[in-house]
Amino acid sequence: MGKKTQNKTRPKRHSKTTEVESNFLSLRIAEAFGLFMLALTAYFLICLTTHNPNDPSLSVAGPAFAVSNKAGLIGAYLSDILLEYFGIASFILPIISGFYALQLLMHKESQDRYIRILTLPILLISTTVIFQMWNVLPHWPIENNIGNGGIIGKLTVNIMEPLMGTFAVAALAGIVFLMSVMLWTGITLLDIFHAARVSEKFIRHWALIAIRGIARIKFKKAMQIDLPLPSPRPAKVQKPTIQKKAPTKATITQERMAEQQTILPLDLKDNSYQMPPLHLFTENKSDNKGESEDALQQNARMIEQQLANFGVKGSVTKICPGPVITIYELEPAAGVKTSTVVGLSNDLARAMSATAIRIAPIPGRSVIGIEMPNQKRLMVTFKDIISTELFEADTGKLTVAMGVDTAGQPVVADISKMPHALIAGTTGSGKSVAMNGFIVSLLCRMTPEQLRFVMIDPKMLELSIYNDIPHLLSPVIIDPHKASSALKWVVAEMERRYKMMSEMGVKNMQSFNAKFADMKKKGTIPTKQVQTGFDAQTGQPTYEEQPLAEAELPYIVVVIDELADLMMVAGKEVEISIARLAQMARASGIHLLVATQRPSVDVITGLIKANIPTRISFSVTSKIDSRTVLDSMGAEQLLGKGDMLYLENGSNGLQRLHGAFIDEDECHAVVNHLKSQREPDYIDIFKISAGGGSTSSGGNGSEASTDESDPLYRQAIEVVAREQKASTSFIQRHLKIGYNRAASIIEQMEADGMISEANHVGKREVIIQQPPEGGYE
Repeated sequence: MGKKTQNKTRPKRHSKTTEVESNFLSLRIAEAFGLFMLALTAYFLICLTTHNPNDPSLSVAGPAFAVSNKAGLIGAYLSDILLEYFGIASFILPIISGFYALQLLMHKESQDRYIRILTLPILLISTTVIFQMWNVLPHWPIENNIGNGGIIGKLTVNIMEPLMGTFAVAALAGIVFLMSVMLWTGITLLDIFHAARVSEKFIRHWALIAIRGIARIKFKKAMQIDLPLPSPRPAKVQKPTIQKKAPTKATITQERMAEQQTILPLDLKDNSYQMPPLHLFTENKSDNKGESEDALQQNARMIEQQLANFGVKGSVTKICPGPVITIYELEPAAGVKTSTVVGLSNDLARAMSATAIRIAPIPGRSVIGIEMPNQKRLMVTFKDIISTELFEADTGKLTVAMGVDTAGQPVVADISKMPHALIAGTTGSGKSVAMNGFIVSLLCRMTPEQLRFVMIDPKMLELSIYNDIPHLLSPVIIDPHKASSALKWVVAEMERRYKMMSEMGVKNMQSFNAKFADMKKKGTIPTKQVQTGFDAQTGQPTYEEQPLAEAELPYIVVVIDELADLMMVAGKEVEISIARLAQMARASGIHLLVATQRPSVDVITGLIKANIPTRISFSVTSKIDSRTVLDSMGAEQLLGKGDMLYLENGSNGLQRLHGAFIDEDECHAVVNHLKSQREPDYIDIFKISAGGGSTSSGGNGSEASTDESDPLYRQAIEVVAREQKASTSFIQRHLKIGYNRAASIIEQMEADGMISEANHVGKREVIIQQPPEGGYE
């Protein structure tokens, strides 16, 4: 019995092994068939997507070698048959075969294969009817005007439409199509409703988040009006890629403004000083959206065509639109010289009907940039730059708003890193607006204790609005002779600062201020020995300890609006002073902003040009002027109104920028705000001459008086003794006299020992006591 049982069980084990082997073999066969179906799907897609009506087929006779279909002659015949009979519905076949191939490869083959086979023709016919009635592609590339549904779709519609009407045929085709898809995929209506509910919840959730985000952004933008200003920029395809960058915006918060309200750690005497608020500046109301994509693509094709007319082959591979210009990146053909393309700028501008086109190679890349002006320029306002996070968060001491680059990104610069700038441009090019933007940028970030200005304006127009602001060391200088003396005073101040830094053992003004603040905090003021005379008995010199400095040193920015007038009147002296300051003044905290509208070699001499590394050129009249300023051509092709080329210190290439516009009303608003904060505290900067004597003569000679013969001298002494204040502007206001006369009285009082010598910020100590009740006799 036992043997019989064993003999009976052996065939069962053998059958199990055979079953496993059979399953393994069937799975491999299914996978192989799935790969075959996947390849068939790819072949279907290739032959359908690369179909050409001119290829040889059943309806077109032609040689077999003239086939353009990527699937070959068979693909040409197959695509012609499918598209002619089924139209766009032919693409259902690769979709179905691909779906079936994935199921085979994933071993998820459905058991309802016969239902799918029967459903397939119904699905195809309903799809052809839908595409035939919904004319998706009016210019369908099939002959005889068959339509999008092919012969089957057209025939079905022609039979059913007269019987049922257009709407009923469309509704029936839609219902049959939906039922066929449900039978073929196994999806039920319940699944569709469930997916719709999930999608609805998802959309409502993210819509609510978006609405709340927009509300927060609007609230923050509205809050910007009342907040004070913080004190402190594609793959290669046949069609060129259009690269668009949106300018970065930043919301200004109270905390960030408080952090940057003061740049240097100074002990301000007047804590009530407020920086100019942001609402003083005009909002940008420009609604121009720039060039359309179609217009940019059309310009790219025209550029290629016009260059081909001039014998230069190449293709535009990338388009970078900006607020003022659009850069078309041209990749020239092999053998085309860059100089050949650059030399065609004027011819290309004429051919494209443009005012000016600048062509320059892009450093580090194999393409050439063609800078073409837009039909409509976008306005870039001063507020657009100073309200960005780039300007707000910049840690530079003397950060100014430059404008935006060719892509519309904000650009700022630090004058302390320039450290001097030469600015040139013709009348109307935007030079004066840029100067105002630089000055207002500094006024918005620095207090009078941190920054002082020396402004020289021989034209008497551009800088006169800044008279009487507390940042000025003297009134705006309009006399070229006085300007020369003022520059000599700045040179002397530079030398004095270097002596102080040498005695303190530091190398720059920032280290001096940091060390001075630290010593002042500890209660130790640095001193120096000064010879006061000689001992009457021994004849040895006598010394006394005097403070090395009474306060931290402020930055001094010298602004010269028109260098040409100074060079005509006092050329040699001005040239020497500017050259010395440009060579040595950086570490002492003194910086130059020199502007001219006549950039010729007799104005911008080699000595001046060699010592000013940062240059900014607006539109000039000729290539020679452009070379004089920038050492290269290109500025003569600028568009004016703020369009500039910027040569940064240490940079080998030029950067094209569009300056931020600030109008006179904004400048006046800032000036009036500053005047309401403090009165000016001028010092006499005209007394330093080459020989160390006074150079304050000239100007209003009727007011000049240099000795005690002035009838107001006694009255001035009484005023100074009574008020215990002494300054030129103080005497001006109380005695109602001119500046030169008041300066002479102050000099005489200093010579008579009634007041002390002015320190670096113009402060004087009153030595005389208060007058008796009857006054001085």
